[in-house]
Amino acid sequence: MPFYDHWGMGGFYGGFGLIFMLLGMVLMVFIILAILRFLLGGSSSAPTQTPQERSRALHILEERFAHGEIDEAEYNERRRILERGYRS
Repeated sequence: MPFYDHWGMGGFYGGFGLIFMLLGMVLMVFIILAILRFLLGGSSSAPTQTPQERSRALHILEERFAHGEIDEAEYNERRRILERGYRS
């Protein structure tokens, strides 16, 4: 009878080999995801702002439009970007 045919206590690390292999794979996936998150600059595409900061930014944008510093197309685009930040 060959040595590798038995499933006794010594075979496959006592039955824990599959568990350790799966844990190792999960650990590798988490490490890869952490590295990608670090290299890509985090998971959020816009900086986190408080509602007061967004309100102030919108107020400044409205003042710039009122003074003629920006045109209507630029105003609408920037306002859309600011409002999108409210929903995220």
